[in-house]
Amino acid sequence: GPIGLLQTLADTIKLLFKEAIFPKGVDRKLFVLAPLLVNVGAFMPFLVIPWGSRLQPADLNVGVFYVVAIASLSTVGLIMAGWASNNTYSLFGAMRSAAQIVSYEIPAVMILLVPVMIVGSLSLKDITEAQYGGLSNWFFFRYFPLMPVAFVVFFVAGLAETNRAPFDIPEAESELVGGFHTEYSGFFFAMFFMAEYTEMFVISAVTSVLFFGGYLAPHESLQTLPGC
Repeated sequence: GPIGLLQTLADTIKLLFKEAIFPKGVDRKLFVLAPLLVNVGAFMPFLVIPWGSRLQPADLNVGVFYVVAIASLSTVGLIMAGWASNNTYSLFGAMRSAAQIVSYEIPAVMILLVPVMIVGSLSLKDITEAQYGGLSNWFFFRYFPLMPVAFVVFFVAGLAETNRAPFDIPEAESELVGGFHTEYSGFFFAMFFMAEYTEMFVISAVTSVLFFGGYLAPHESLQTLPGC
């Protein structure tokens, strides 16, 4: 394609038609279930993210808690993939992934509590509408320097959540031959990376809601009144 624009599409089609190989000794049910579970954890948070004043699939009053809980399913899928693969390298990769969870989820959840306590609600829509009034009312700028520090901590935790460098321990290609997905091929392999890049989008959306006014425009004259 022109300047390589169709490369992603070509790779997707290639992986769809590649044979999924099941190595000897794998637990087939868990082996197939693992990438499905990872994708459930990646896509389900979209349910509570407000994209506009009238564009939100579900405004749960426990939206923040829901995002944290459902996103944890992805980690369960990674551990399941390593265990079901019947491969030492895969199991090591899965266990390293579990170890990384402890290190990043505690500070991430603590930072999530900051806007929750400010607003007094776990609803992502309530948190967004509490920042109505323009750029100066966004939490990142309103509570300086507390919120910029909180943002940096949450951003680092987000890098760990999505396995971005230098937190790519669960994969660690140079050490573990691909980590938890060593034995995966074809579409199953692609599903892990589809979930990973989807999680990057989710983390970005949640960060926007918590610190940068979500769907609200930076200038008050461009904003729609909450509930309109």
